[in-house]
Amino acid sequence: MSDLGRRLLIGFGVAVAVVVAIGYGFIASGIASPIQSDRAVLELPPPGGASATALDDGRPVFIVNDPDLGIWVLDAQRPQRDGGLGVLVAWCPESRTFVDPRDGSTYAPNGEALGGPAADGLVAFASRPAPDDASRVIVGPDTIIQGRAAASADIPGGCQGGFIGHQPQGDETFDPSVATDQEPPGWIWTEGTLQVVDGEVRLCDGLSDACDAFAETTGIDPATGGPGADVDGIGGRFIGRVRDGAIEGLIHVPDVVEAS
Repeated sequence: MSDLGRRLLIGFGVAVAVVVAIGYGFIASGIASPIQSDRAVLELPPPGGASATALDDGRPVFIVNDPDLGIWVLDAQRPQRDGGLGVLVAWCPESRTFVDPRDGSTYAPNGEALGGPAADGLVAFASRPAPDDASRVIVGPDTIIQGRAAASADIPGGCQGGFIGHQPQGDETFDPSVATDQEPPGWIWTEGTLQVVDGEVRLCDGLSDACDAFAETTGIDPATGGPGADVDGIGGRFIGRVRDGAIEGLIHVPDVVEAS
């Protein structure tokens, strides 16, 4: 080997050693800066419980601390068909299951579908313990769609102690038209009524048949609307993302009773 070749090889070896040493230094010092693509750092609920919370961008999720199935971070939206309206599920502490208030489907603490018409389970986010803090977990970018449990389960209807679900805080609920006109891009709470007008799905201000002020929506197929169909006339609270003057990814939040 030539003298130049030996020098290049030695230089490369030194560079690798420096990089490795720096990496070990970060690990040994306990530095725990989340990776840039991480979605959130969330507080764990007590063992056996679940908390309705949100990722850093505002997406609604549940974090579950199950004694048998472990810790799970789950998208709070039920399995979504293309072009359909999203719906949030709710947690029943008594049965330790998630329930879809619209179609009655039930899901296990790890998001697997247990019963009802749902073909798939909930979306689960990758998570890992936060270094030096056993009370928190870091939510990563990767996701997986949970399937159905090995055997369907008959879950009693209702939830006598009340459901745990997502609720807006304070005055963060906006009229749809105001949200798209004044709010920056991101997830927001709105209250209104869906109507299909001239082939478009609109989220109208208020809870009446009038639609003088509204926000356009994207991602909902007008074919699922119309009188008596899935979306036309549905009113109440919604979560969605403001983007380019419209609301996309609209999710209906059915009324549930907060568990005491």
